[in-house]
Amino acid sequence: MTFERIADDLRQQIRDGELRPGQLLPTQSQLMQTYKASSLTVQKAIRLLRNEGWVIARQGRGTFVTRSADFEDAFEKVAGDLQQQIYTGTLAPGARLPAREVLAEHYAVPLNVVTNAISLLAGNFLLRYPGELPGDEVYVRDWDDHGFATQLIHGRLVRKIRDGSLARGARVTVDEVVDTIGGDPESADQALTFLALEGRMKKAHQRNGSMAYVVVGGEFGTEVPVSVQPVDESDEASTAPQKEFPAAGVADLAYKLERALERIEELEERVERLEGRDAD
Repeated sequence: MTFERIADDLRQQIRDGELRPGQLLPTQSQLMQTYKASSLTVQKAIRLLRNEGWVIARQGRGTFVTRSADFEDAFEKVAGDLQQQIYTGTLAPGARLPAREVLAEHYAVPLNVVTNAISLLAGNFLLRYPGELPGDEVYVRDWDDHGFATQLIHGRLVRKIRDGSLARGARVTVDEVVDTIGGDPESADQALTFLALEGRMKKAHQRNGSMAYVVVGGEFGTEVPVSVQPVDESDEASTAPQKEFPAAGVADLAYKLERALERIEELEERVERLEGRDAD
């Protein structure tokens, strides 16, 4: 049997409930025996089902029929890992991402999970598409993108604070950040300002009159709340000051606002060009 026919049969078994969500798929050897097919043919059938989201592979455990929770776990895994690769420099600024099919194979997840993870990171201004619409080519944004540079510097400084490279009490300047991490002084200064707003650093004047930033935060999340807590409706809780959003969200909000404004300006320029053509 061809791999498409094997995939069709397994797909129908899942639809009919013969293979239930969370159930382990027969092993490759069992499928080869059942369908009188080669190892390569069975592998291609399973890969097709995985790319379509019918099954998901778990390292060392086998291939399982997909549950709704599997998509969330797989999505967090892909998006989180790609983000960390950008922050650590494994995926350098300007680098092209591998094809979606390659990433799906690498992470053993459906194609739509990879697509959604890429869309999230593009929305967070870490990735970009060369054209107007998402396509096969996806790139890490470059240093000349101010919003990306600010976010990348911020992310790398957070990692240094978290792993102890920048210990509590360490003093850094804008020029030192540019020399050690990269980017331009404006982006570095903005990233340091965000860390100060989040309570990770504080500004300090030096003897020569210049400004430095001192690390006051240790482990991420120990000094500033990073998630919204349920509202306590008791009388005692109602007297406590309320925050509309956690301080750790300030940087992300600023990035998105800045990029949204830039996008509006780009659209306005295009409208003006189109109106000029119509006038001609």
